[in-house]
Amino acid sequence: MPKYTVHNLPFLLKPFLFLYGWIGNFWYAFMNLTFRSLVKFEYHNIEYVNNSPNHIFALWHENGPLYFFSHPKFNRPNIWLSYPFWYMKPVHMMKKRIGIQEIAYGASGHNGKKALKLVINRLREGWCTFVNPDGPKGPLNQIKNGVLVMSLKTGTPIIPIGFQVAGNWRIPTWDRKRYPPFFTTLKIVYGKPIYVTEENFESAK
Repeated sequence: MPKYTVHNLPFLLKPFLFLYGWIGNFWYAFMNLTFRSLVKFEYHNIEYVNNSPNHIFALWHENGPLYFFSHPKFNRPNIWLSYPFWYMKPVHMMKKRIGIQEIAYGASGHNGKKALKLVINRLREGWCTFVNPDGPKGPLNQIKNGVLVMSLKTGTPIIPIGFQVAGNWRIPTWDRKRYPPFFTTLKIVYGKPIYVTEENFESAK
């Protein structure tokens, strides 16, 4: 596990961290602009989102790029969990740029429980969040209980998101992230909100 986080990096290295963050953030912005210019987006069942006062978006880790290409800006109050490690700085800056108001920095051994508690408190206040149920390291497409516990403790519905595209290409990471081909149509399909209770926990899972 990396020794340094964005909070304990030596002072002399912080300027390089911000430079690294801005370069990565610029790259993300360029990628987003490119794909949004060359791919058509169709949104299905968007009423599930519009009619929900707040929600927990849930999607598989492999669909991360498709999610960010199709959701370039967030207007509702959002808080997202994020790894605090230094190499994640471009991702942190990208999240701020697209309208994520607060980042809960946490991971196992690095204030993970504190970060999760902060997210749960924000959900109770009416904020939204985003979760990869099979993250952060898999196994791929196998749900973990974290997203269910968030809904159970706060009464916030989970809105699963699926993506349909005619062909896709992937990168050789553990989650084999998906990218849409240019000049194709990407369909974003929102699932019916799921309210998790003690009684339906296993069926919801």
